[in-house]
Amino acid sequence: MPPATDSPTVSGNVVDRIIDGDTIEVRGDGGILPKGQTSTVRLLEIDAPEVGTCYSDEATARIAELLPVGSSVRIERDEDLKDPYDRYLLYVWNDQEEFVNHSLVSTGHAEAVLYQPNDKYWPSISQAGNDAQDIGAGLWTACAEETQAPAPPAIPEPTPPQDSYLPPPPPDLDCSDLDGPVPVGPDDPHRLDRDGDGIGCESN
Repeated sequence: MPPATDSPTVSGNVVDRIIDGDTIEVRGDGGILPKGQTSTVRLLEIDAPEVGTCYSDEATARIAELLPVGSSVRIERDEDLKDPYDRYLLYVWNDQEEFVNHSLVSTGHAEAVLYQPNDKYWPSISQAGNDAQDIGAGLWTACAEETQAPAPPAIPEPTPPQDSYLPPPPPDLDCSDLDGPVPVGPDDPHRLDRDGDGIGCESN
């Protein structure tokens, strides 16, 4: 797990609500987040399952364990502070100094996803994602079937018309082997229908 750094960080922020497996609401203390206001925080370099999809409930439950409502968190920003939805993009440590972004990926509750230019902890988080996938942790096993491409539909073998006479060669047949006119399908493998009217050996 990456150690705490000497980059500008802020403590004293408090978790107000868990939204989903990678998004929370935090009441700020005036440093990175506005003082006394509740802001939506999207954890950087991870992507948890969307609500209603495979493993979303487990991911939400796990972040709630790591960041209980009412607990204090330490936060750190990267290059871009907000995303287009006005959410704060942050790295988050809980009150036990556990790096939550990294932890969620390492246990398979989220995937490692890079959103440039915010890449400060990408080497360690991406490695945690690779390790989790290798051992089938969390969603990598639970949702494995959903990520596999469906098998192509089987193509049925063509069946000849029921009123067609289509004994396949070999052996080859000719009209002298038959008692009289016979219905012939479009393939006419024995070339019995010389005039192409669907009836073979009419001259027998």
